[in-house]
Amino acid sequence: MARDISPIMHTDQSLPVLSNRERRVLAAVCDTLLPCLSVPDDPHDFYATGAALVGTAERVEQLIGTIRAPADRRQLRLLLSALDSRLVNLALSGRFARFTDLGREARETVLAGWSDSRIALRRAGFQALKRLTHVAYLAWPVDGGSHPAWRVVGHPGPLPPPPNVIAALPEVPVADTASIDCEVVVIGSGAGGGVVAGVLAEAGLDVVVVERGPNPSSRDLTQIEGDMLGSLYLDGGLLMTKSGSMPILAGSCVGGGTTINYTTSFPLPEVTRSEWDRISGLSLFSSRRFTESLDRVSARLDVGTRWTTPGVRDQILERGCRALGWHVDLMPRNVTDCPEGLECGYCGYGCRHGTKNSTAKTYLPDAIARGARLVANCEVDRVLVEAGRAVGVVGNGRDEAGGVHRVTVRARAVVVAAGAIYTPVLLIRSGLSNPNIGRWLRLHPATALLGVFPERVEPWSGALQTRYSDQFADLDGGYGAKFETAPAHFALVGSAFGWDGGRRYRDDISRLGHMSLVGVLLRDRDPGQVRVSRRGLPQVHYELSDYDVAHLRRAFLASAEVLVESGATDLLTLQTPPVRVKTGAPGWRDGFREAADRVGYRRCRMSYISFHQMGSARIGADPRRSVLSELGETHEVRDLYVADGSTFPTSSGVNPMITIMAVADHVARGLAERW
Repeated sequence: MARDISPIMHTDQSLPVLSNRERRVLAAVCDTLLPCLSVPDDPHDFYATGAALVGTAERVEQLIGTIRAPADRRQLRLLLSALDSRLVNLALSGRFARFTDLGREARETVLAGWSDSRIALRRAGFQALKRLTHVAYLAWPVDGGSHPAWRVVGHPGPLPPPPNVIAALPEVPVADTASIDCEVVVIGSGAGGGVVAGVLAEAGLDVVVVERGPNPSSRDLTQIEGDMLGSLYLDGGLLMTKSGSMPILAGSCVGGGTTINYTTSFPLPEVTRSEWDRISGLSLFSSRRFTESLDRVSARLDVGTRWTTPGVRDQILERGCRALGWHVDLMPRNVTDCPEGLECGYCGYGCRHGTKNSTAKTYLPDAIARGARLVANCEVDRVLVEAGRAVGVVGNGRDEAGGVHRVTVRARAVVVAAGAIYTPVLLIRSGLSNPNIGRWLRLHPATALLGVFPERVEPWSGALQTRYSDQFADLDGGYGAKFETAPAHFALVGSAFGWDGGRRYRDDISRLGHMSLVGVLLRDRDPGQVRVSRRGLPQVHYELSDYDVAHLRRAFLASAEVLVESGATDLLTLQTPPVRVKTGAPGWRDGFREAADRVGYRRCRMSYISFHQMGSARIGADPRRSVLSELGETHEVRDLYVADGSTFPTSSGVNPMITIMAVADHVARGLAERW
């Protein structure tokens, strides 16, 4: 039954990532995207400090070396070679010369040709290099703990650590875990795995939690964006859809997504609960049992609207919606005694004050207090299956010195909560063959429109999210888009901002302190798929359908009205090339709509990001259309359960943390009752 998939291969950091020629091309690309410019009135040397002066190319090469999939690394190397092809440059710029032999203006012409190409693959290649370069340049300090880009917009950079240190959770050292026996082993410690561990330990079961990521204390949460992405996020924050059109962000640390998410705590809407029952063929999601699960997790997380003082971003969203007569409301959040000050804007890299009620603060300490054991920095290769039953897991763990140890956990049952990207990968690596595994994937694509205001906004500050609007959330049977905000630090800016020249990109960034955003979070109807490479790694195939693009476009264009009613003087899209509009100009609405439509909303035209992944191992009554039974047990293998966002029959339409936790509560209680 086992599929022929070789073990996971990690990049050997002792080997060179690029050849000397590829390295020279990369340096030229970085210098073109972020050149050293002589600009009058540049007191912070923002324009003068280009990529070449701060080692950006070297940082990009390091990032390429951390990309897990060898095929993705090879594609980037082929792209660098293609950029240095005389024939390719002849076709794109009319110059029969290598990229490295061209002057800066000619190199800009070449990159502009790639960024705006009719061929989606070329646009994707440009976006990959652009994102890596801009994040590498902006997300680390370069001079004494600061950065010219941070100074020019008034961004403080990493803040001083709080005086009180919150310790990491107690864990079993990897070196001591060659073989462990327990009743239930849980893979993952986030919204799904953390809840399962807490509920089962409370029921008196012997639980081991295996977490792929680290187990940070508050001292480890340095607020250096590049470092935090690399240590707290799935695959270092570098995971992309296969086409390169969408970055995928998810937590990969103790507490998972609940450690780094934005505290938004919506219950599953009634219309979605009914839809899920219809699609799954079950009566679970509309049942009293599931309502009780939702209520329990909300109570344990202290979900409410007490700590929802709006920062300037959310004030702008609320002001614009109210002026238009549109829906706006308080955001329910899972925080207690949240200070709601400047540092809250950094909470996407972990809460250093302990006010975010993540599973690392709630369910996991509950479980450990009742005897559960935590193994961090350990990636599970596969589930052990004997005679059609799950009997444990095997994987590799890393100790503090970087040594690798083989880990085996034997158990009576296995609960997989590795997230909607890696859960189907793990099931397939373990030999399951249900064709629904990996199908029905939804990614909740998100984008934003930026507004420039006369007053300072400082979009990196204030509580994470305190206001939302459902004005366009139900455009067709519960499908549409929500308006939310999000803190805008430099990694997000580096990844999302469009580019149409080194000077104009720098001009856009220089206005960040006066920018606010309306985030557009799409409830996607039409699914993608997670496939597995022969090296056992995920390949995420996903593109927006015509149906979903139509919904997104309608909400995106409407978001301009919110910003304008709040006083925005300029609008800036996250498209390539960006659309820039002066809102006081005659006919600006028609001009904005026509320009945005002309650039387009599809592959690598608009910047999207996925914060929520779901649906790739869905629950249902019929094994021909689902992976899991009503209790979360796989149709194929007994005693093998799933309890994370992959269980969702369709997109939730709301930030999914509370729904994931309710599913996990339901699965765990069913397992405890069965025993």
